[in-house]
Amino acid sequence: MVTQPTVDISFRATDTVHVEVSISHARAHLPELLDEVREGATIYLTRYGKRLAALVPAEAAEHLEQLEDTYWSTRANQAANSPGMPVPWTDVVAELEANDGP
Repeated sequence: MVTQPTVDISFRATDTVHVEVSISHARAHLPELLDEVREGATIYLTRYGKRLAALVPAEAAEHLEQLEDTYWSTRANQAANSPGMPVPWTDVVAELEANDGP
């Protein structure tokens, strides 16, 4: 049984603003959009109405990186401490990802 790390979302503001803008609009209004992001907004950049990327506060991106690092460290430790012969890291990652289905 694999235990998942607890996800801390306390860094998120309760009144988070989510805005969708086209990439061409973002090019023309980047300074204003960055002001919104600095205030805590998430700006989704779209092309043909589909989200391609997002501008998020640096704190949120850093938090996601930390969560990812914690997750992979936990998974690596579980793999390293499992009984049996050593397995190449790429095989370990592939097996863990295959077991993370919906």
